[in-house]
Amino acid sequence: MDETRELKTLTPQFNNTLIGHETAERAFLDAYNRERLHHAWLITGPKGVGKATLAWRFAKFLQCSDDVEDTHAALFAAPLQNDARSLDIDPDNPILSRISAGSHGGIRAITRTVNEKTGKLRNDIVIDDIRKLIKFFNQTASEGTWRIAIIDAVDELNSAAANALLKILEEPPEMSILFLVAHSPGRLLPTIRSRCRALALSPLDNDNLHLVLAQMFPEMPTDQLATLAHMSTGAPGRGVEINSLDGLNLYTRLLNIITKAPRMNMPDVHKLAGELGAIKADAQYRLFIHLLQDFLTRLVKWCATGYQTNLVKSVEAEIFDRFTACSGLDPWLALWEKVGELSSRADSVNLDRKQLIVLLFGDINQISRI
Repeated sequence: MDETRELKTLTPQFNNTLIGHETAERAFLDAYNRERLHHAWLITGPKGVGKATLAWRFAKFLQCSDDVEDTHAALFAAPLQNDARSLDIDPDNPILSRISAGSHGGIRAITRTVNEKTGKLRNDIVIDDIRKLIKFFNQTASEGTWRIAIIDAVDELNSAAANALLKILEEPPEMSILFLVAHSPGRLLPTIRSRCRALALSPLDNDNLHLVLAQMFPEMPTDQLATLAHMSTGAPGRGVEINSLDGLNLYTRLLNIITKAPRMNMPDVHKLAGELGAIKADAQYRLFIHLLQDFLTRLVKWCATGYQTNLVKSVEAEIFDRFTACSGLDPWLALWEKVGELSSRADSVNLDRKQLIVLLFGDINQISRI
């Protein structure tokens, strides 16, 4: 399988397997088998943990499994009497093939769209996207029994779009279900949350995470796979992102610079900052900020808990010991907060990213001298 095809099969629409969220799947199946299915499901949890994949599994299951004569009476007027035990679907099912190809008329996926005027991806899901969804729900189902919407992510709706969605939730169309993916459910209107049945997904444990990543990257060496699993923090989707952006090499470069503190190699700092500060390196820059924040999170925990934290690489133990002995907890905690604040400001007021990276490395250099 070539790399493009391999990455395609890992995206939620094409991925037909999910590991580690059996409790959430069972809750949905119980509702399907014994209760009235709720018209809206709010799927929450850390980014990359599998929320969108789960939403697509629900949608595929409903469209591929239901063959009901009087669907409205069977599904909403009386308790269901089905006996489905799994969300798994025969890979040769022709309906599944159409869903994966994006040609099934009963499913709509709502995500951020490209602004036609600027050619750039919008920061929010806008009201026009929800209006299209309302039109979809108002149409007669073209095939199957369901009209299903997947909004990924619902916490990315702007205020107008959120209010339009609320009207759908208040008066849900017949034979419709919404699956709302939320990375930060606290950002949602309370009235939206209250009209949904919530399914909260947790990060995968180490065994399940290793299993998922091993299936995704079967040719990856064992030591690299272990490092990737630690960096993924329980979220397979993050592991995919890290690997696609050459994050293992990026983190090695970051550590090689930090290891030399308080006598960092400044030409190496400026070289890395220059690469990440380029316009075309936006994704790599954002990954670098996350990796640095995660490094500082582990360092702060190391300082605060007496050396009890999971390490991404063994060399971190020596770095953390030395940094703790130099300055203690407070300066590193302050730097952790500073990284978040400055990276947010860099996005909002267009600060020079290269200078920001140089500044942060300079702070590490300085604190390690204390």
